[in-house]
Amino acid sequence: MTRGVTPELRTMLEGTLEHRRSAAPGLLATWAEPAERLIRLKEVIAIIRPERWHHTKSRVQRLRLPAFTQQRVLGRGRERGLRYLPRQGASRQTSIQYLPKRMISWIVEDAQVEPLIQALIETNQTGQLGDGKIFVLPIDEAVRLRTGERGRDALHAQVPADIIMGKAQHAVQATELTHASRE
Repeated sequence: MTRGVTPELRTMLEGTLEHRRSAAPGLLATWAEPAERLIRLKEVIAIIRPERWHHTKSRVQRLRLPAFTQQRVLGRGRERGLRYLPRQGASRQTSIQYLPKRMISWIVEDAQVEPLIQALIETNQTGQLGDGKIFVLPIDEAVRLRTGERGRDALHAQVPADIIMGKAQHAVQATELTHASRE
């Protein structure tokens, strides 16, 4: 039995946490959440052509992933910008070193990563240079500032009860006013 852990505390934690022994002798044993209960979060970042933005947004919304962050960015890849032929009478070529792109970021559960990637590929792949890139990164933690919710709970949009109640009360008051005006 681990020193310092009372039988009451052990009973209380039973089923919630599992005891893990350190592989190195002499190191403390740790308490950790079982792996099957952990929800792994990922950030999927897509850099796409700006003209494909609306198609991408509508396609991803069909996956029921409405929350995202997007920004207009400038960048270049293998195409190294664009070169234009000189205007008539101009002495040299003009070039644009950076191209306009859209960078979109989603924070999703591990199970949603592959469907999201497939949707992004289907929507944005033209086979030409400059189609973009997709990056997938692990997320250690997510915290909703308003409520302090963490992990999966922080991701899913929930309409606060006071807003729902406010709308319901407003609807009841509007109905009462309508009925009162008819009388």
